[in-house]
Amino acid sequence: MSFAKINDDILRTLHAPGPLWYAGILLAISALAVGAFAFLHQAQTGLGVAGYEHPILWSIYITNFVFWVGIAHSGTLISAVLFLFRARWRTAVSRSAEAMTVFAVATAGLFPILHLGRPWFFYWLIPYPNERQLWVNFRSPLVWDLFAITTYLTVSALFLYLGLMPDIAAARDKVKDWRRRIYRLLALGWLGTSRQWRHYTALYGFFAALATPLVISVHSIVSWDFAMAILPGWHSTIFAPYFVAGAIFSGTAMVITLLIPMRRIFRLETYITVHHFENLSKLMLTTSLIVGYAYVVEFF
Repeated sequence: MSFAKINDDILRTLHAPGPLWYAGILLAISALAVGAFAFLHQAQTGLGVAGYEHPILWSIYITNFVFWVGIAHSGTLISAVLFLFRARWRTAVSRSAEAMTVFAVATAGLFPILHLGRPWFFYWLIPYPNERQLWVNFRSPLVWDLFAITTYLTVSALFLYLGLMPDIAAARDKVKDWRRRIYRLLALGWLGTSRQWRHYTALYGFFAALATPLVISVHSIVSWDFAMAILPGWHSTIFAPYFVAGAIFSGTAMVITLLIPMRRIFRLETYITVHHFENLSKLMLTTSLIVGYAYVVEFF
């Protein structure tokens, strides 16, 4: 199969959208409107409408924060770790996983802001010189989450953009209208020369090596939101590896869940095969054993 045929099959998804796409956009806008109404209602009424009461002071927002951060980790794992191990099968699923990571991390960043009660003052979490003569409390888990999410989102977005650069150049060469100017700007002069590929591979390897410890460190910080508390069952050293393994476990499951309908809708059965799902399932099985071990040690 030639590269031109692969480009034509993949870039076919950029053509004019059909009714299903518009239905999905309408559904997303409707959900956004409901969320905006709920946010305004909470801002006027108070956090009690979200179930905040003593002793449950974190409630649904931090639960959703942990969920979204968790499913975001598999994108970095599939792209970065498997690239370092030269797993060739990752190329068919890496773009989808990386995009899922960026959107999931961006979504996760909303929930600590909603959790603040007065989210319009979220910038108070940022350490910057101000006239109030106040400084952030670096022992606060909210500050930890701010730095973790910001760092992870920045690296993940750069990692996704770097991986998309040859794909953007391929799209640039296929379109003729105003989109060509946008793709030309985003491609940064990519021509696919051997010199560019050499530098690209080195830079991609650097970002892969940088992003790999972020998978561990970011969700370890999220686990400390709970482990630093004095509640029985939470104040435990097993929380960091338990959260990391659970995040990779749930994130890989989400990648599989997204790839199955996407493979059918965009007719990508030639490129996303059963072999890819089998390898992802093996990764799920491995992380499930680690999560199971974390559950078992609670009895001892």
